[in-house]
Amino acid sequence: MKSKGLFITGTDTGIGKTCIGAGIAGALHKQGIDVGVFKPMLSGEKREHPLSDPAILKRFSGDRNTLEQITPYQFKEPLAPYVAAKREDRLISLASIVNAWNSIRDTHEFFIVEGAGGIAVPFGENYLAADVAKAIGFPLLIVASIHLGTVNHTSLTVQFAKHMGLEIAGIVLNGLDEAKHGAAEQTNPGIIEELTGIPVLGILPWLDSNSPKHVIEQTKVSIPLQTFL
Repeated sequence: MKSKGLFITGTDTGIGKTCIGAGIAGALHKQGIDVGVFKPMLSGEKREHPLSDPAILKRFSGDRNTLEQITPYQFKEPLAPYVAAKREDRLISLASIVNAWNSIRDTHEFFIVEGAGGIAVPFGENYLAADVAKAIGFPLLIVASIHLGTVNHTSLTVQFAKHMGLEIAGIVLNGLDEAKHGAAEQTNPGIIEELTGIPVLGILPWLDSNSPKHVIEQTKVSIPLQTFL
């Protein structure tokens, strides 16, 4: 059976991709869905650290695969994967990532795949995060800020994804702060949908991935998970 899934990308680094992806994975796991996770490249931290992106994704999803299978390539410096790899005299090909993916793709019925930074981040020589997403073949879920400036960042991300021929499942706006819920936060969801033609599927407060129960519950009430199944 061919697995289904989502490729989680963002409009920037530090936008909350891991927390959103982990929340979706955890919520689906709670529903009895067999969920796996894959983050092919990690920069600036060790996958074995309990607060690393792969460790969080694995913990929330209940994935039985090893951290090495979930994240086959890691680099010391917090840089774009291609740059970090070059500074370690390493060259990671797109084919290598695809091979790592193919080795686990049939181990679960649904996968959350997370990129690194945004969709145009260089992953290797002559290929970007978008090329990895295209090779894996899952629809994109774009994580963006809800605050001032997000219309530009989100529109550019959507247009680039469309240019690359990628299917977009939707957009999640992250980081809502009720104390700072001004005109930008009120109008951004509507104008993003109007300009991009892509639905805003959910609006979430900034979540702490150290609290799995809270993250999963907030994800369940904020994002229509059945859309992805």
